[in-house]
This record gives sequence, C-alpha cells and structure tokens, in this order.
Amino acid sequence: MTDISSFNHEADERVAAKHAVSIAEEHWRSLCTQYASTFVAAERRSSDIQSALKELLQEIDCNTKPSVRRVGRALDPNYAEGGDDNDDDDDEGDGEEQDEPTQPASALLADLAEKHRLRRRTLMQHSSLLELLELPSLMDACVRSSLYEDALSIAGFANTLEKRHLTESSDKEVGKQTVVAGVVSEIRRREADLRRMLIHRLRGDVTMPQCLEVVTALRRLNGVELERRNNKSGEHDLEGVHAAMEMRLQVDFLEARDAWLEGGIAKVGSAQAAAAASEKGGASSKTSAQAEQILDGIERYRTRCFEIVTQFLAIFRGSFATSTSSSNNQDHSFSLLSMWTARRVQTFLTSLNSNLISHVHDTATLRDALDASSFFASSMGRVGADFQSLLAPIFEPLLTKMIVGYWTDGLNGMIETLKACRDAGIAGPLFGAETSSGKESSDAINMDDDDVQSSRTPHPPRSLLALPPLARFLNAYLTGLNELRRCLLPGAFSSMRSAHNKLVTDAKMALQANERAALTPGLRGEATKLREAAAKMKAEFDRCVEPYMKNSLEVALGSVDYAIAQAEQARIEAEKKAAVLAAEKARFEAEESAKAEAEELAARRKAEAEVAAEEAVLETMKKEEQPQSTEESEIAVVKSD
Repeated sequence: MTDISSFNHEADERVAAKHAVSIAEEHWRSLCTQYASTFVAAERRSSDIQSALKELLQEIDCNTKPSVRRVGRALDPNYAEGGDDNDDDDDEGDGEEQDEPTQPASALLADLAEKHRLRRRTLMQHSSLLELLELPSLMDACVRSSLYEDALSIAGFANTLEKRHLTESSDKEVGKQTVVAGVVSEIRRREADLRRMLIHRLRGDVTMPQCLEVVTALRRLNGVELERRNNKSGEHDLEGVHAAMEMRLQVDFLEARDAWLEGGIAKVGSAQAAAAASEKGGASSKTSAQAEQILDGIERYRTRCFEIVTQFLAIFRGSFATSTSSSNNQDHSFSLLSMWTARRVQTFLTSLNSNLISHVHDTATLRDALDASSFFASSMGRVGADFQSLLAPIFEPLLTKMIVGYWTDGLNGMIETLKACRDAGIAGPLFGAETSSGKESSDAINMDDDDVQSSRTPHPPRSLLALPPLARFLNAYLTGLNELRRCLLPGAFSSMRSAHNKLVTDAKMALQANERAALTPGLRGEATKLREAAAKMKAEFDRCVEPYMKNSLEVALGSVDYAIAQAEQARIEAEKKAAVLAAEKARFEAEESAKAEAEELAARRKAEAEVAAEEAVLETMKKEEQPQSTEESEIAVVKSD
C-alpha cells in the first residue's frame, strides 16, 4: 500500500509539473506574440547597425589607403611598382592615384602633423564641444520644464554663436561650420516650440502675474528674433519690425484667450447641458436647472470677458507709447481690442437669444436673465464696451410673445367652450351665478370705480360671474398682465397695445361668429338659452369687458397719459360728488326749514284754535249768565213791589 501511494504521489507531481510546463510554454508564446514587433525591430536595428559599421569601415579604409600609399610612395620610390602588382582590389583607385603628382615627404608629413594637431586640439575641447552639441536638448528640457529664462538665455547664446561663427566669417569658413550651423538651426526649432508652448499656456486659466510672465517671455523671444534679423542684415527697419511683432503678439494673445473663453462656455453648456442634466427631474426642476445654467453661463461669460480685456489693457497699454515713435500702433491696438470686444459681444447676444427662445418660458426667468445681461453690459461699460442698448431688441419681443401666449390661450379656451356647448346643445356651462339686483350691481360698479381712483388697480366686474366663459377669458388676460409686471420693459408698450387691440378684435369676431352660429336654424338642444347666452356675452363684452381690459392694460403699463386722464376723471367725479352733496345738503336744509315752518304754522293755528275755543266758552258762559241775572232782577222787583 505504501508503494502504491508513493507511486500515485509521484504521478500527481508529474502531472502538475507537466501542466506547469504547458502553462509556461503558453505564457512564453503569448509574450513572444505580444512583443514580436519589438523583437523584429531589434533584429532590424542590429542588422542596420552591422551594415552601417561595415560601410564605415569601408569608407575609412578607402579614405586612409590613398594617404598611406602617398606617404609610402614619397618615402620609397620603388613602392609604386611593387604595390601595384599586389593590390588587385584597388586597381581602379591606384590608376587614378598614379596620375596625381607625387608630393615631397616633408610636405605630406607636415600636412599629417597639422591634421593631428587639429584633431588633438579638438579632443582637448571635447567637453566644450559636447556642451555645445547638447544645447538643443538642454533648451528642449528647459521648455518642457517651463524654465523660460534659461531657454531664452540659450536662444540668445545661439544668436551670439551665429554672429561669431556664421555671420562674421567668410563664405569659405561658413561652409566648414556645419556643426555650429546645425546647433543654431536646432535651437531655432526649439524657439518655435517655446513660442507654441507659451501661447498654449495662455489658452488655460492663468492669473494676471502668470499672464504677465508669459507675455514677457514672448516679448523676449521677439527680441531674440529681432536681434537675429539685425545680425544678418542691418538694413531692416527695426521699429517697423518691432511694431509688427508687437501687433502679432497682441493677436496671438487675444486668440489664445478667446480659445480659453470658448472652452469655459462650452463646459458650462448654456442651456443644452441643463436640459440633459435635468432629464431625470420633473418639469419644474428642469425649468429651474435651465434657468440656473443660463444665468451661470452669462456670469461666466461676463467674468472671463472682463478678465481678458483687463489683462490686455494692463499688459499692452503701457507699451503703446514706448514701442513706437507715433500713435498709429496705439490706435491699431485699441482698434484690435475694439474689434475683438465687438465680436465677443455679438457672439454672446446671438447665443443668449437662441437660449432664451428655446428654454425660457416665464417672465421671472426672463427678468433674471435681463438683470444678469444688464450687469454684464454695465461691467463692460467700464472699459468702453457698454451694450445695454442691444439687449432691448432681444428681450422685448420675447416678453411680448410670452404675454400674448397667455392671452391667446384664454381666447382659444373661450372659443372651444362656446363651440363645445353649441355642438352638444347645452347652455348650462355658459351661465353662472346671477347678481342680486341692478342696484347692487350699480353699487358694485361705483365701488369698483372708487377703488380704481384710489388704488389704481381695477377689480374685475362682478357681472361676469354670470358668464363663466368670459370670466375665464378675462382671468387669462389678467394672468398675462401679472406676468407682464414681473418684467416690464417700456419698449414693449407699443407692441403690447397692438396685441391688445388685435385680441379685442379677435374676441369680438369670435363672439359674433358664436352669435351667428347660435341663430342658425336647426340648432339642437337648448337653442333658446344658447341664443340668449350668445347675445348676452356679446353685449357684456362690449359694455363691460372691453373697457375693463383697456383700463387694466394701462394700469399695468403705468401709462402717464392714462394716469393724467384718470386724475382728471377723478377730479370731475369729485366735483360731481361735491355738487351732489351740496344739493343734497341744500335740499335737506330746505326740507328742514319747510318742516319747521309747517310745525310753527300748525302750532300757531293750534294756539289760535285754543284761544277761539276759550272765547267761545266765555261767550257761552256770558250768554248763560244773562237770563239768570234777568230773573234775579225780576224777582228783586217783585220783592220790592
């Protein structure tokens, strides 16, 4: 059992080892497949190096053999005879050399000694030459590390090399200075890389010190270029060249900063990004997100434009007077800034108009956008680029369109309601709660007139409660006026009045068409009530709704003429009321005086009647006393008799 278990164990180890070997082979094959191109490239480079070495050895051999033969021929006159028979490979070269005249040995040795001295001197200057050859790579490292001062120093040293070894030397010596010329050309290419890197840095978010540092480096680079041109030929107009370089620098600055401005606005995504970001939310969240994106885009555009203009003026304004001998370039620089600002403002207005048309549907957001744009325009006004007058043609049509949209919806709703009631033959939805009495209605109208004169805000007529379609139409009209108060623009007053007149005309035409349709024979359902409602709505619109709409519009617009007319009307009404009150007072006093006189007359007549009654009683008493006295006298006479 022990042998069987050990055998099984050894078998398992073999299987595992075999499996590991197969895995290693697969991994090795995958690595070979993955790096096959590298192996092939290394093999090709190896073969190329070997062929290049062979060619170099052959070239050295070809170049040294003639010199050796010439020296041997000069030292040993019999060298040519023996040498020509032994060299079968270079028969053609030997034939050419045999035609050349043989120089003395001293001259050949002196030439070789001079070449050896020159090579020895070159070997002694090996470190300096190595530093010279490393200048292009050193400048490239400085450019990549943002060491602008060191890179510009190397560029200036290249001008010195060019002036010392290429410009001031003769044509024959210039042809020998291939190393210096190559180094200078490489440094010139690194100068172009440095310029591109500096301009690319201006395409990012840089502060004023950083921007000033970059522009200073570009100016020094222009100075290096100007020095190089001056070294080549002193006949150039240096002032003109410097002015052209300065102008080109300003153009490059504005182009780079313009790219930074466009990149920032593209990241914000004025309204499209807001629409994409708010797809998950509801309608209210989407609207608020769009409004925030638009306002954020305006603010970002304002800050970046103002920052670019401020940087341009701070950097280039001080150089205008010193860079040229006249003020022409200064004017060109200011005109360049003006053209750039005008183009950016026009681009902003175009983008703002498209965003507002596509994504703004309420006057509150429109008002916020107007405030932000007005602040942007006033901020640019500090640098002479105020464009507030260009905002009105953008916002006024949008405001009119929004308000007219509310009015049109109300009119369409009234027309649809009337049509639906006619088609169904039902007059119930056309009638509402009736007013209590004509006197209460007139009192309500008088109360409304008093409110108009006092608070300048008219109340809706109560009589419209009996006609719900007209009431809903008037509610839509008032909703539009309420939206108008949020963003009231004086330039839109004329268009609003025109839209109001058109709305009134369309409403009258709709009511007339409804009345004609109601009077058409064969109308089914409650035809009598429908005709009554059509006639009543038409009359009520002409009597009450149209004047109220006009007054409400003028109050919402804050018209001065309307205010003066209302004040005059209030004064006339006050005078009428005062006259009525005076008449009432006079009438009351007359009635009181007449009443007093009547009461006095009645009292006097009553007193007279009482006096007359008393007199009658006295007369009666006197008449009754006279017979008694007569009888008594007779009795007395009788007694006396």
